[in-house]
Amino acid sequence: MPLMTSIYTGVSGLRANQNGLNTTAHNLANINTPGYVRQQVSMVDGIYSNLGYTPVNTKQLGLGVVSAESRHIRDLLLDKAYREEEGRRNFYAAKYSTTEEVETIMGETEGVQFQNSLKDLWESISEMAKTPGSTVSRAGLIMNAQAFLTRADAVYKELTSYQKTLDEKVQNTVDQINSIGDNIALLNQQIHSIEAAGIETASDLRDQRDLWLDKLGGLVKIDYEENEFSVVTVRVEGTTFVSKDGVFHMDTAHLNADDGSTYVTPVWPHIDHAPVFNTRVEISSAKNNDVGELKGLLIARGGFVGTFEDIPHEPIYSEYATDAERLAAYEQYQKDVKEYNETIGRTVVTKTQALFDQLIHTMVTAINDAISPTTNQTLASPVTFTVPAGTVIKTLDDSMQAGLAGASVDGNGALTADTVVTLLAGTTIKVLDQEKSSYGCDENSTPGTELFSREDVTRYTKMTGSDGNTYYVYNPYNEFGSTSNYSLGNLTVNQVVVDDYSFLPFTTAQGDIDLELGQRLLKDWASPSINLSPDNITPKDFDDYYTAMVGVIANDGYIYNAVADSQGSVVLNLDNKRQSTTGVSSEEELSNMIRFQNAYGAASRYITTVADMLDTLINRVGHY
Repeated sequence: MPLMTSIYTGVSGLRANQNGLNTTAHNLANINTPGYVRQQVSMVDGIYSNLGYTPVNTKQLGLGVVSAESRHIRDLLLDKAYREEEGRRNFYAAKYSTTEEVETIMGETEGVQFQNSLKDLWESISEMAKTPGSTVSRAGLIMNAQAFLTRADAVYKELTSYQKTLDEKVQNTVDQINSIGDNIALLNQQIHSIEAAGIETASDLRDQRDLWLDKLGGLVKIDYEENEFSVVTVRVEGTTFVSKDGVFHMDTAHLNADDGSTYVTPVWPHIDHAPVFNTRVEISSAKNNDVGELKGLLIARGGFVGTFEDIPHEPIYSEYATDAERLAAYEQYQKDVKEYNETIGRTVVTKTQALFDQLIHTMVTAINDAISPTTNQTLASPVTFTVPAGTVIKTLDDSMQAGLAGASVDGNGALTADTVVTLLAGTTIKVLDQEKSSYGCDENSTPGTELFSREDVTRYTKMTGSDGNTYYVYNPYNEFGSTSNYSLGNLTVNQVVVDDYSFLPFTTAQGDIDLELGQRLLKDWASPSINLSPDNITPKDFDDYYTAMVGVIANDGYIYNAVADSQGSVVLNLDNKRQSTTGVSSEEELSNMIRFQNAYGAASRYITTVADMLDTLINRVGHY
């Protein structure tokens, strides 16, 4: 073997093992670096020099060892599974954390449980049923009614405030997703520029890109692939997000403005602001569409603030005159149920708001209807009414508004003087049912003064008819002409009874104490009269409804938490498998370092021996 060739063989061993030492040191230095994947040096035989041929073999001279490649150890299937399952875990974790917060709001607000307010109001009504003429009982009812509404408003405002917090989190998550997309696109460019020559692999940059893909997979459902130019393209919810040309950023828009919503919805600006998610389809693991924290936050938040009007109720078919009308009502109800199940029924916050407002609305309406009952009265003959000055025309029913068209009003739309209006025979108006109504014990024995009022409109407008009767006409609208409901955010205890307890209508028309009214209130409270939702149509009383509502929230939270925990185990198992392949083991790397050091030392001694042989050959043998 030529001695100079032998030196080159030894040098190749030095270079290869030096590369191994550098790689091992790099692994040890990054043992705690997030996303870092261990690298392995692959060594192969160097080239061979052919010295000649025989009938049975080729005479070859080996020229040492070379580093074939620095392997970047990853399991692509494990990566894909990890990112998908992490996204699924985050989806349910987002819904669970929202449910947990809602449970906290419902169970405890400013240190007082809402259920205590229900109990106190019930006890006040019970006392009024026993001693309706007692000033103490009246004061207790007013005080607890105020506490009840204050606590209900506080719960509702807390829910709305938390909904706004979730909305901000949705926006921040969209910003985070766009930032991740920018980072992946930048790394694509850097990796391509390094690997384009086919000489080296940008392993550390690939690790960073894979770490960003891990984070992105937890936020949204992704699909991705790497092309021949080392560029990873990413699709989010089936839409291109990162391409070889750059990033198609996600944006947000107010798509539920028609429902009065100011909450954002993620959209794709480059596809005519199409929504990123289709939340109307059934969400399930079988459909593989329960993936991503952003989607979980969006569904948990809901698209708008829920009210009792958002919950459909099956119509009373006996109220319809024909089969065609009943069929139309039934079909509309089915459409409303489908809409509810595809929107509000899947949310956490909006559904809770709607269910809670339904409880308050039903309670307030039942109490008011008992002490201030209404009836639809059809006029047998034309009647001229005197509408008092100061009445805002837009608060009156449609028939009254039509008759007062062109009347003199001030800047607030209120009549500047008493004004007459004539309603034709056959016109139906909603009025106080004075025959069933109780009266206050005030000096005017005022009938049907409500306990709970809408903040923007009084319950009735008192009018004198040309037939000599006094009418208390129900006001269905607020001063802006919109339907005014007994709903949270629009409720207050009637200031009239707050200022003077004697206006509470617990007296008969003859001036006697109305003991029957208190009993009716107790009966209405305990009567099953309210359904939880279209999926739970068993009527419940107020206490049972509240218990069932809290139970539904808790059960949803239990399910979300169970799924999130289960997914957490799956994710942990997948990550452990990934770490067994990609993780850096200090013991293994130290063992490799000793191996490479020994091999490096052996190559050094080999070169030293060859050098001594050359010295002997040149300086001693050649001298003679």
